[in-house]
Amino acid sequence: MSMLPFIPERASTLADQFEYLFWYITITTGVVGLGVYAAMAYFCVRYRRGATSGSTPRILGSTRLELAWTVVPLLVFITFFAWGMFVYNHAAHAPADSEEIFVIGKQWMWKAQYPNGQRVIIGGNPANMTEAERKSIGKLVLPVNKPVKLTFISEDVIHDFGVPAFRSKIDVLPGRFTTAWYQPTKLGEYHVYCDQYCGTWHSLMVGKIAVVPEQEYRDFLQGFKSLQGTSNAVDGSLAHEGRQLFLKLQCINCHGATPTAKAPVLEGLYGSRVPLTGGGAEIADDHYIIESVRRPRLKGVEGWEKIMPAYDESQVSAEEMNALVAYIRSLKKGTTPDNTQRFPAPVGAPTERPQSTVPTPGGK
Repeated sequence: MSMLPFIPERASTLADQFEYLFWYITITTGVVGLGVYAAMAYFCVRYRRGATSGSTPRILGSTRLELAWTVVPLLVFITFFAWGMFVYNHAAHAPADSEEIFVIGKQWMWKAQYPNGQRVIIGGNPANMTEAERKSIGKLVLPVNKPVKLTFISEDVIHDFGVPAFRSKIDVLPGRFTTAWYQPTKLGEYHVYCDQYCGTWHSLMVGKIAVVPEQEYRDFLQGFKSLQGTSNAVDGSLAHEGRQLFLKLQCINCHGATPTAKAPVLEGLYGSRVPLTGGGAEIADDHYIIESVRRPRLKGVEGWEKIMPAYDESQVSAEEMNALVAYIRSLKKGTTPDNTQRFPAPVGAPTERPQSTVPTPGGK
C-alpha cells in the first residue's frame, strides 16, 4: 500500500503558483505567531508579580509604536492580497484556446463528456449503473501542457470536484454551471475526489485523471485508442445531440429562421448582448441559456411575447441541458434547421415577426 504523501505532487501551472503563495502565508504567519508567543512568555516572566517593587507606573503610550504595529502588519497583509489576487485571476480565467469538457456530478459518480461525444464515467458503484454507464467507466483523459476548461453542473445535490495535484477544487451545484481550468505539466495519473459530503456513497466519488501526450489524447478522442479500459465509441458530438433534442422538443417551431418566426433566431446568440423587456440586458452565456430554458418567463427578450413553456429536470436533464447549450453555442448564421412541420402557434403568441424591433439573438 502506497503511503499518502505529506505534500501532494504538483502537476499543473496553478499548483505551482498556489504552492508558493501557500507557503509564503504559512511561514510568515507562523514566524509572526511564534514571535508573539515568545514575547508573551518573556513578559510573563520579566514582569511577574514580585519581580518589581512599588506601584505600576502610568504609561501614556507611544505614537511611533502605535504606527509601527499598525503599518507593518498592513504592509504584510497587502502582500497577501496582491499575490492572492494574481493567483485567483490565473485560476478564474481560462485561456481562449482551452478545450472544453462537460462534467456532471451525480450521486455517486462523475459523468464527463468531451465536445466530440466521447464519454467517461469516473467513480461510482457499477452495481447501480446502467449498462451504458458501466461501459464508460474509466479515467478523465487530459493532454499535457494544453489548457482544458471543465464546465460542471450537478443533477442532485452539491458536490465538489477536487484534484490535489492541480491544487484545485470547485463546488458543483445543481441548476448552475461552474467552471475550472487546468494546464497539466506532468504526464501521469492523479486522484480526483468529491470534497463535499453528498450522501451515503460519497466515498465512491473518486477516480483518476490521466495526463497523456497530445497525440495520445487526440487518438483517445477519435476512439483510436482506449486509455481507460473502456469500449465506448464516439457517437457524435455533444452539439449534434443537442440538435436532436432541439428538434425533439419542437423548439424549431418558434425559433426558426423564417420571417414568420414566433421567437428570436438563435443563430449567433451565444456571447451576444440580449436586451430585456423593461430595460437592461444580459450576456447570453451558459447561465443565461439554462435559465431561459428552466424559467423562460423570468427575463423576457425585448419585443417578444413570453410564450415559451418552462422545462424542468424531469423534461430536460442536466446532461441533456449540456447538449442543448452546446448546440446553441454552435449555431452560426444560416445553420438553423429547416422546419418541415407546421403547428399552430401557442396561445398568446404573435402571429408575425415584430417589425419595430431590431432582430435580436436570444429567446424565451
